[in-house]
Amino acid sequence: MIQIEIPFPPSMNRLWRATKGGGVYRSPEYAKWKEVACWTIAAQCRSGRIDGPFKLTMLVVPPDKRHRDLDNLLKASLDALAGAGVIANDRHCRWIEARWVEDGAPCTIILENLGG
Repeated sequence: MIQIEIPFPPSMNRLWRATKGGGVYRSPEYAKWKEVACWTIAAQCRSGRIDGPFKLTMLVVPPDKRHRDLDNLLKASLDALAGAGVIANDRHCRWIEARWVEDGAPCTIILENLGG
C-alpha cells in the first residue's frame, strides 16, 4: 500500500484549453499543478511503484462551499501519479473509490497493488 498527499486537483474542465486553430494544449493552471503534484508525490514515494493492476482510493477535502463533481478530480490525479513514476500507467487502474471528507490533507491518495 502507498499513501500520498497531494494538492487539491484541478477539475477536468480546467485541464485543457483550445487554440483558435482548433488545437488543444495544457492550461497553464494544470501544467503548474501537475509539476507541483509530481514533485510532491516523488518526495513522498521514493521507493514505491506499482507496475500492474491497482486500486485507487481518493479522499478529498473540499476547499470551499462551491458545488463540485468528485469524479472530475480523478484524471489529473492519475496523470500526476503516472508522471511521478508511482504507477506505470493509469490504464492499469481496476478499482476506484473516491469520497469527500471533512478534514485532512487536500487530497489523500491510497494505492493498493492488485497484481502479482
